Amino acid sequence: MYDYYKPEEVLSPRQSVLSVHEIFDGETDKGYSVALIDWEGNKCIGIRWNLTKSEWESQEKISGKKKCVGEPNSRGFPTWFILPTDFLKDILNRDSEISTKVRELLKDLPE
Repeated sequence: MYDYYKPEEVLSPRQSVLSVHEIFDGETDKGYSVALIDWEGNKCIGIRWNLTKSEWESQEKISGKKKCVGEPNSRGFPTWFILPTDFLKDILNRDSEISTKVRELLKDLPE
């Protein structure tokens, strides 16, 4: 099975990521992880794919001979995508324009 960087191991860029606290670690194939991150002194939510699409089919990655870097990454190091706080607040507010549009779009997506 795939060997990938667990959320608490993703500490790049080092000058920005001060600490990582796992919220969710999708350990299944092609899973993703979500974490509370201390980013330059601010608490933020970060998300990342544990594997890149090219890693899904790599025999060295499937066998665990090489560790998956996931996405996003920079120069071969796993990194986080930081979700803007105002976007998160808007999505979580059930009456916002963004949350209404997202709910409508999700209705048409397969489970």
